[in-house]
Amino acid sequence: MRYLFARRFSGPPGRGSAATAIFVLKPEVLFGTYVWIDEDLALATCSVQTYLPTMREPLQVVDRLVFDCLPLTEIGYVDLMAWPHPALQPVAPGLCADRLPDLLPGAETRCFSGPSSMPGLRVSEVVGARHGMVLARTVHDGAQQVRRWELIEQGGAEEDRLPRRIRVSRSQGGHRSDFVRTSPATAIPAADFDLSPPLLREAVARRLREERE
Repeated sequence: MRYLFARRFSGPPGRGSAATAIFVLKPEVLFGTYVWIDEDLALATCSVQTYLPTMREPLQVVDRLVFDCLPLTEIGYVDLMAWPHPALQPVAPGLCADRLPDLLPGAETRCFSGPSSMPGLRVSEVVGARHGMVLARTVHDGAQQVRRWELIEQGGAEEDRLPRRIRVSRSQGGHRSDFVRTSPATAIPAADFDLSPPLLREAVARRLREERE
């Protein structure tokens, strides 16, 4: 499988917004599939839409499905978000469903409980002290670990330290997938995010081709 990922940040730090898009390029039967996430820190809102070529229009992902996986992959919607979902509530580290290993000196674990409609949901993250980047994340439903996401290889400072390789896995069934970034981190005009999703996909792909040339 092959994906195209793009993100735009807007507004001041701590009160800004983010638009995130991930497009499926391969396999060809899924070409045109995308996920679009709009987040607003000031309004404490997060909207997630997913679209497959067989749909008449995008589907709004709501309720517990927001804490599930994208179609045909172990990556969760929360793994694509710029910030913790507003329905997650911080809790003391001692209430974490498990203790994630500190992957770097100074890294800290932060924990969240799910909304009242999902009392068993727990999300645990390891955050690097130097750059504040999430290094690993687990999602639990009660005592059962549902999913794990972890950073395997990080990009350099010139790429805003964007991940080069991540690993996602489900404890049930033992399935694991590695995702490797094969293109450089590339700046694109912020205005491209005002285009329709198909036109944004084409604009980003064109920019990557120009970078290679």
